Amino acid sequence: MLTSTYIAAWALALATLAFAEEPAIVARAPQAEPTSVVLGTASGGALDPLATRPPNVGPRPAFAGGSDLTINVVNSFGAPLSIFYGSNAGAPTPVGNPGSGVLTSSTRVLFPSNWAGRITIGKTYDPLGSKIEASYSSPSYVPDVDISYVDGFSVPISCSCSGVAVSGCNIALFNDGHTCAKQGPGPICYNPEQGVPNGPAAPFFEPCAGAAYTYPNDNAANSYGQCNTGVIDCCVGPQCPAPSRQHGKRELSDVAKRHFWGRGKVEA
Repeated sequence: MLTSTYIAAWALALATLAFAEEPAIVARAPQAEPTSVVLGTASGGALDPLATRPPNVGPRPAFAGGSDLTINVVNSFGAPLSIFYGSNAGAPTPVGNPGSGVLTSSTRVLFPSNWAGRITIGKTYDPLGSKIEASYSSPSYVPDVDISYVDGFSVPISCSCSGVAVSGCNIALFNDGHTCAKQGPGPICYNPEQGVPNGPAAPFFEPCAGAAYTYPNDNAANSYGQCNTGVIDCCVGPQCPAPSRQHGKRELSDVAKRHFWGRGKVEA
């Protein structure tokens, strides 16, 4: 039989545990994304060193190898966004080594010669969100940039050079009339064609096909040789400029529908 002293001792111990201060939760920056070319990276885009590049018909950029590539990012989304910089394996870090943070209005980042990497942007940090992918590498030092939704879509992004939109899509896909097949928090729509090299784009992503990367070999979205001033202006939001090749509406072809649904009959 338990004595009153024994019961009292246990009661005191339990009370002490109940009111003990819990360890403080330490905020941690998101971990770096994989730094090699991985499944989901735009296969023919700025981060693929083996991609077949179109000839650079213009003169070699005056800044090549001698100064930094500038990427300006403007938040026109209407709310603060998460932004994260990742560099490829062996690439130098951006000047000032910016890490994860909050993009409220705009930011300017300088990238040295032989840099290649990505800038991931979304309402919350998710490594599979919308990305700016860019490189400034030897031997040509021709800047290359693309917008990739290959892993997933979080926010609309487009990038311009010399006032001309060269890659990206400004359509707010969550508000464009098609349900995301696999939606995550944020929200983010994970791309079911991430591992399908030649697509075509899944229905949710189709309006951006050819303007932003919507599957790994959606190579019309690349901009090699179009940013030779060394300054790339990227804009986040549905009011941003978009390349003229952007569809602007959903127009899946019969072939694309059959491919996506895996059926011989066209899905209405």
